[in-house]
Amino acid sequence: MPTRSRTERTETLLPRNPRVRLHSVPWPGYRSVRAARLLLLDLAAALVPAMVLLAATRSLPDALAGLGASTALVVLLQFSPTRRRGLLDDGNAVAGIPLAIASVVALALVAAGARIGFDARPPLTALAASLVAVLVLQSLAASSLRRDRLSGRALRRTLIILGSGFERILLGLRRRPETGLLIIGYFSSGFGRRSASDPEAVASPAQIRRAIDEEGIDVVATIGAVTPEDLTTVLRGIEGTGARMLVLPGLKDVTAERVRALPVVGGWTASLEVRARRTRLALKSLVDSVLGPVLLVLASPVIAVAALAIRIESPGPAFYRQTRIGLEGRPFTLWKLRSMCQEADALRSAVVARGGDSGNQVLFKDSRDPRITRVGAFIRRFSIDELPQLINVVRGEMSLIGPRPALPDEVAEYDAEARRRLLVKPGLTGLWQVSGRSSLSWESTVALDQHYVDNRGARLDGKIIVRTVKAVLGGEGAY
Repeated sequence: MPTRSRTERTETLLPRNPRVRLHSVPWPGYRSVRAARLLLLDLAAALVPAMVLLAATRSLPDALAGLGASTALVVLLQFSPTRRRGLLDDGNAVAGIPLAIASVVALALVAAGARIGFDARPPLTALAASLVAVLVLQSLAASSLRRDRLSGRALRRTLIILGSGFERILLGLRRRPETGLLIIGYFSSGFGRRSASDPEAVASPAQIRRAIDEEGIDVVATIGAVTPEDLTTVLRGIEGTGARMLVLPGLKDVTAERVRALPVVGGWTASLEVRARRTRLALKSLVDSVLGPVLLVLASPVIAVAALAIRIESPGPAFYRQTRIGLEGRPFTLWKLRSMCQEADALRSAVVARGGDSGNQVLFKDSRDPRITRVGAFIRRFSIDELPQLINVVRGEMSLIGPRPALPDEVAEYDAEARRRLLVKPGLTGLWQVSGRSSLSWESTVALDQHYVDNRGARLDGKIIVRTVKAVLGGEGAY
């Protein structure tokens, strides 16, 4: 590591945005204050419903039972990963753990009520209110941590151990300031110094410990293929320092839900099991076959009004049909509302030659495309033009959620990785549509579709639905 002072090094590594400045509160102090604040909010979430219950029923026993149930929820939460690491350090507002704890407490209340003979409904009401309050407070706390990190607060001073293949992972860390990792210095693993400016190699636990003490390191992160020997050296070096160790091996397109730690037979060497993605085709097809017709009926009035506006503004049909490539490379006819002039296809080559591409090398998009009509610009902004694709969903050619339906000439340029997006049905909405849409580069488009193919499931589909509403209302990247 370089020998510059802590202050000098930190200022050098700060973002160039002049509005962002590093705040002097160290992470351990910030974390302690944050933990105390969360504890007070949790206690309020337990106390307030009980007080409301007392005021409403004027029954002290019911209020005390409600307070006991809510307090049990809060106390058990303090010992859960949600409070110990997830929400405090990473800003993960996990709803599953509070829901599971509340369910256990509720079952205990019902069982006690049946055995002792008291009415369990009032304490159950207080417990439900406390659970809602806890979930809301978790979400607010996660948003608060994210805002603080984006403004230069709550940053964890981080020492990076570089292994082979670190480049892509390091670039990802630098692009995500919400992780709160302020990189202070580097060591290398598995490759020698090629010049004096390259990082020193990992040498001993004492070397790691000295760097942590001198630089006030909060996190030591190994990224890429760090050698097993160096991993052990780093682990020995952080013992007793209070620093946290993160291992980023570079697994691509693997969500946390697919990974779990397990011991290796014959020893307790750390290992990760990555579960293969089990596609729930039957359930997804059932959802599409049930919701598709319902949504098409509900969307019909909007489609009809938009079609009438299109016909009034410009000559030509209201609907536009185009060949797209679906599951396993099979072509199908996609339905949309026409958002361009009638001769748009004939003018496409001229628009491309004009150089209006917005940066997506394969998927041509122009934010100032002259072929788009006034009505077309409106229906594109709010994705109304895509509603007729519900016809394709009803016909089984598309799904409600999936990758973007691709054009044949786009598929002709696919490499092996890009062709993996054809393993599932294209969707009316998906990660591409809720992550910037036309503003994305081609690499980002493929990466998002590949991520969906590898991690598809009910949980990811639920997140996409929520983000779809936000994206449509905001109109971001829609042109």
